[in-house]
Amino acid sequence: MKYFKYLASLPIVLSVLAATYGAINYTSKLTNQIDASTTTIALLKLEVENLEERIYGDIDNIHRTYTDKTGMNSKNYADAREELVKEMAEMATWVGRLEGILYALRDGSYKLASQAEYQALEELVRNNGVAIRDMGYDIKEIERVASGGY
Repeated sequence: MKYFKYLASLPIVLSVLAATYGAINYTSKLTNQIDASTTTIALLKLEVENLEERIYGDIDNIHRTYTDKTGMNSKNYADAREELVKEMAEMATWVGRLEGILYALRDGSYKLASQAEYQALEELVRNNGVAIRDMGYDIKEIERVASGGY
């Protein structure tokens, strides 16, 4: 009977042992899962840091490229503006020379017209002087003929 008493406690001991084994096994698996998750989280953090570095690097490259192109466009714009100012100054000089030539031609044409008028008046006076002299000779000739002389 003594053995039966121990035999009756055998299922309880086996149950306690099974529960202890299950608890230890569950705790071990849970610890392994936590370790694996910790490793995965560390890898993901490292991947996120690498991704952030790449993104910031790409953003820096884009910013640098944009700044370079903007600076180049600004320089090209300033060069074009300077070239335009030079061209406009040359155009103003050219227009000023044309204006001076035009005024000189206008004044020259007035002088030319005045000189032509003056020459025409001189010619008229000379022709009239010659005509008056010829008329004087003709009058003297008429007087000579009228007086019966030669």
